[in-house]
Amino acid sequence: MVYFNYSVGEKMKEKRNKIALIVILVILIILIIALSYAAFRFAGAGKNPNTITLGTLELTLNEGNTINLVDTYPLTDSEGLALDGYDFTLENTGTASVNYVIYLDNVAIDSPDVKLDDMYLKYSLDKNDTVGTADYLETLGEDGSRVLDQGTLDSSEENSYILRVWPTVDIDGDFGGQVWKGKLRITGEQVR
Repeated sequence: MVYFNYSVGEKMKEKRNKIALIVILVILIILIIALSYAAFRFAGAGKNPNTITLGTLELTLNEGNTINLVDTYPLTDSEGLALDGYDFTLENTGTASVNYVIYLDNVAIDSPDVKLDDMYLKYSLDKNDTVGTADYLETLGEDGSRVLDQGTLDSSEENSYILRVWPTVDIDGDFGGQVWKGKLRITGEQVR
C-alpha cells in the first residue's frame, strides 16, 4: 500500500506555482497581441514619391512643400502669386495612357485650432509653362469634389505643377488664428 502524505503547506505552494504560471502566460499572451496589433496598425507620414500601379498603368506623384496655412496673413493677388507654392509632378511611368483627375481636399484641423473658411482663400495653379491666375477656392466647388486639373497622360509623359493657396485681402473678416490644411487626391484610369 502506498500512502501520499502532502502537508497543507505543499499543497498551497503547488497552487501558488500554478497561479503564477497562469498569470505569466496571460501577461505573455497580452504582450504578444499588443505587439502584433502595433506592428499592423502603424501609420506614418507619406514618403516621396507616391506611386499608384495597376497593370501597365503607373502614376508617380513627386511632392515638394506641404500645403499648410498657419500663422499667415491676408495677401493681395500679386503677393499670393509670388509665393513659392507647393510644387509637384505627376508622371506616367507605365506603358499605357491614363486619364487622371487631381483634387484638392480639406484636411481636418486639430483641436483647439479653428478651420479657416474657404471663402477667405484664393489659389492659383501653374501647369508646365502655363502660369495660373488668382481665383477663389470656392470656385472649384465643394470640398471632396474640387478638381484642380484633369486630362490624359501618355506613357512617359509628365506634368509639373505649382499650387499656391493664400488668405485674401479682398474679403473683410477676422480670421486671425485660424488654420487651413489641404491635400491632393489623384484618381487615374487606364485609357482603353
